[in-house]
Amino acid sequence: MARGTNISWPNREKASSKLLRLLVVVALLVSAALIAITAARGWDLMQDGKQLLIVFVVLDLIFVLQVLRWSRGVLPMAAGLATFVAIFAGVSIQSWYDRDAPGFDDPGLSSQLGFMTILILAAQVVVIVLAVLAFRQNWQVEVERHDDEPAGGRRGRRDAVTA
Repeated sequence: MARGTNISWPNREKASSKLLRLLVVVALLVSAALIAITAARGWDLMQDGKQLLIVFVVLDLIFVLQVLRWSRGVLPMAAGLATFVAIFAGVSIQSWYDRDAPGFDDPGLSSQLGFMTILILAAQVVVIVLAVLAFRQNWQVEVERHDDEPAGGRRGRRDAVTA
């Protein structure tokens, strides 16, 4: 970058962008926490999905770090992963409640895990909506200003660069 050149990101400075970024981070953290709690509580009852749950939690945490760095490109991936998790959650809700009967291992725990799965589904919907809204805010737009320009110079010109 040349001397006397300043780059700013006007869309990142808006209060609405900062608020939505915070909401995306919180939604991703809640999603990761709910998945982790469900995995820990139902570890002995789950058969094949244990490793996949760990991957979902790790990816959510990586997405949190990227959103904190104002990475707009990770938002569609977060929405895509949330869609994937929501499908798994939606399909598995009924199976947890089917296990809430005599003869199954710890039927009380199965109903708790069914409720947790409903919460996971709701959290994924929130992540999808917030990620799409945040993506539309164009966090990547840069404005280049030079120190030798007059205060009103090049005001209308913006160079968009994808992050």
